[in-house]
Parts: sequence; C-alpha cells; structure tokens
Amino acid sequence: MVIPKEICAVIIALHKNGLTGKSIAARKIAPQLTIYRIIKNFKERGSIVAKKGGRPRKTSKRQDRLLKLFQLRDWATSSAELALEWQQADVSASAHTVRRRLLEQGLVSRRAAKKPLLSRKNIRDRLIFCKRYREWTAEDWGKAIFSDESLFRLFGTSGKQLVRRRRGESYHQSCLMPTVKHPETIHVWGCFSAKGVGSLSVLPKNTAMNKEWYQNVLREQLLLTFQEQQNASIDCAIMDCYQSGFGPDQKLIENMPGRIAEVLKKRGQHCKY
Repeated sequence: MVIPKEICAVIIALHKNGLTGKSIAARKIAPQLTIYRIIKNFKERGSIVAKKGGRPRKTSKRQDRLLKLFQLRDWATSSAELALEWQQADVSASAHTVRRRLLEQGLVSRRAAKKPLLSRKNIRDRLIFCKRYREWTAEDWGKAIFSDESLFRLFGTSGKQLVRRRRGESYHQSCLMPTVKHPETIHVWGCFSAKGVGSLSVLPKNTAMNKEWYQNVLREQLLLTFQEQQNASIDCAIMDCYQSGFGPDQKLIENMPGRIAEVLKKRGQHCKY
C-alpha cells in the first residue's frame, strides 16, 4: 500500500510527540502494520522516503557521460569495443549494459547510410552549382536533360542475401550465394527530361566508361534524344508529358528547387539527396 508523504510526515510527527503505533492507528490515519513499518524505516534510515526497490544502478551519471563521449569520438565503435574501453576507466559492464546506457542517451544503433565520398573540391563544386541555380524554378529545370550512368554485375550480387535454413544447413547447395572471382559487368547510360525518358545506351561487357566512350554516348544518344523530344509530333508530345507527369522523372524535376535549398543549408555536405 502506497502512503502519501504528507500522511507519513503526520505519523512521524505524532511518534515524536510520544504516541505509540497503536495510538496513532486508533486515529485511523493508516493501517497499524503500515504505521509500524513507517516508524521502523524512519528509525533505521532517518527519512520517510521509501527505499528504492530492485538492484542498484551499476554506473553513475558521470560514467554514462564518459561512455557517450567514447561513442561520439568514433561513431562506428561496437558495443563490445566500448565495453573494453569503458573497462579501462574502471567501469566493469557488459556490452548489453553499454547498449542500454547509449539508448538512454538517445544513441540508437542503425545501419550507416551509403553516400559518395566528398572531398573539399566536391563540396566546393556542389556549393558553386547550387548557388548558380538557386533561383531556378521547377519550370526552368523542366527545360534541362538529366543523365547518369551505372554499373551492373551480370552474376551474383554485391550485397548480402538472406536465406531461411535449419541448423546444420549452412553449406547446403540451396543456402549458398555463388560467387566468381571476376564477375562480368556492364555499364549503362541513360537520360530523362520533363518530356519523358530518353534512350538507354549499353556498353560492351567489362568496358569502363572512359572519356572516349562518354563523348561518343553524348554525340549519339544525348543529341538523338534531344532531337526526338523537340521534333515530336503534337500527339506524341502530349502522351509523353502525360506519362512523365505521373512518373518519378517528373517528381525529380519538381523537387530540384528543394534539393538545391537542402544542399545549401548543409553547406555542400551530405544530405538526404
């Protein structure tokens, strides 16, 4: 039974005035056993505040702040490594305790986002580009053609693959991810604009996109796409605009002003775009 602090204070005051527990219980302030317990705790601890239950906390606030400092010094340090580093500061705790303490301080374990490495020159170039086109509207970006290239592996995958298996089936044929030492790759190049998706250029197998190939693609594919979209008939142009208005290409173009503003806000550093 939880007794309010005010009632506990009244019981202790009556006890100090010479009343016994039975006499205090006669006033029907609280049950007699509860009154005896409150008086006993006051005599042993000198306080009416109830003793906290459970096991005492293993670490202090100062030690928790030290752990947070260790983590922020190297964001990729694992909980097991932090436990060893914490141990050198005379704190004996398991990796599970480390994770709980970090979680209490708002540090949650998450998979790191993959972004291209940005050098100082990259950051400067991003800022120059964004400052140059910060006044462009979605209509202005609709007059531009966007292009990109990508590399694809023809065999296997470069990431992880999950399988569901039973114990002892680690090397079962159906549970393996086959790999080859030098997988075949292809480079592709594509473009799009507000009028629709352009042509897709596929380079020969295992061919890297160098300067000569890139210039050749721009001459043959980019100009061809531009001419086709500019010289399209009225019916074809209406169909292209209707289809692209509901596709991801149009959304990318409409979001360009927001992307520019976000990069400027981050001073050229990484952001969600």
